[in-house]
Amino acid sequence: MAVSPEVAARMLSALESVRPITSRKMFGGVGVYCDGTFFAVIDDDRLFFKWGPSNEALFDEVGAEQWFIPQGPMPYREVPESILQDQDRLGEWIDAAVDVAQTKKAKKPKSQ
Repeated sequence: MAVSPEVAARMLSALESVRPITSRKMFGGVGVYCDGTFFAVIDDDRLFFKWGPSNEALFDEVGAEQWFIPQGPMPYREVPESILQDQDRLGEWIDAAVDVAQTKKAKKPKSQ
């Protein structure tokens, strides 16, 4: 995980322009939160949002790539530059990713 400070600042500025977000450095990248929910990662100068069945169509329609780390695939897909530059669509994408993250977080572990 690595990200240049300039790229991270530009991406965070775009996100902050549409929703109240916070961020935290993690493993050389940046974790992004909206209202306390972890929903995005900046890694290798690319922005990835949490994805699941409810927002999969958004990513599919733009051919967004899945995020991979050395240990394997992660449940995040890349946000294209065109979405970062469109405040209306970016807000929709953020809301959808936060919803997915909150749904995953709310699931209770199976009882043993």
